[in-house]
Amino acid sequence: QPFSIFYFLEYMETVQTPSWKRRAHAFAPTVSFKEVEAMHRALYLANLAYMDTEEEIKGGLDHDLSEWKYVTAKLNNAPGEPAHYIAISKDSLSPESSLPMGLLGRRNSLDVLIVVRGTKDFSDVLSDGLLDAVDFRGGKAHNGIVEAGQFIVNRYREFLNDMMKTYNRSNIKLTLIGHSLGAGAATIAGMLYNQDEKNIDANVVGFGCPSLLSKDLSESTEGYVTTIISDSDLVPRLSAPTIINAFFDILSYDWVARGLKDLQFAIDSLRKKLPFIPFEKLENMYVLIKTFLEENVKQRMDDMSKIQRAEVILQPP
Repeated sequence: QPFSIFYFLEYMETVQTPSWKRRAHAFAPTVSFKEVEAMHRALYLANLAYMDTEEEIKGGLDHDLSEWKYVTAKLNNAPGEPAHYIAISKDSLSPESSLPMGLLGRRNSLDVLIVVRGTKDFSDVLSDGLLDAVDFRGGKAHNGIVEAGQFIVNRYREFLNDMMKTYNRSNIKLTLIGHSLGAGAATIAGMLYNQDEKNIDANVVGFGCPSLLSKDLSESTEGYVTTIISDSDLVPRLSAPTIINAFFDILSYDWVARGLKDLQFAIDSLRKKLPFIPFEKLENMYVLIKTFLEENVKQRMDDMSKIQRAEVILQPP
């Protein structure tokens, strides 16, 4: 019903006003300039994953973030196999690291970066569309994105071990970054690396991550996953239950009084602009519409309001 959507959105705009948002954010923790700067750099890296060629990614890393050395990329995606690229910290390639008092010591870790692309074409949409919450590590997770995260881990398990051997390192400090679908895949991969790979310490930065994990799993990632959500971004709040609940909320919203008020306003305007139209016909039309809305439409709204809403299982990490 187009009227339901129109009046529901109009009502929500009267509730979620700028002052409402200020109150909602009043007690949120502050973010330091250093943290904002780090997020800005991470967002730049996430945007590079949307480039169409390896040369563009290399150029982006060399131009603005010269500390990262391009390693490899997968630009052709498939369902459950997101596009991504890998880079390595130039500083960590040095065999020595700084110690107190100007001394040098052997560097034990290798800093590696994996950046996963978000939704760009139809193959990515197929991964997004698998909204079912499946069993995952003692909780629930987004089916399609679990497959994407597992793909990253399985594809580079031996590759990362070979990198440690090549550069004579005992462990890897892995940073995973992604936007949208990429943020979800990066989070799943980070969870698997931290839980299953003793020589890999993973941290994740995600922008606009979809509803991905059940509450307990989401809270378990607090120490190594940072999720950035832009105000009223739809994607992090989108899951099968939220779509169903939004559908019922819209159809159950009682807009009859607002609709009749607008109808009366339209009739009054017609009377002024087209005075030759018989007043009785306009009044009869109003009565007919009012009776129909109150006896039919309003009843359907009441029926929809009684339907139990679906339980929301997934949320961003």
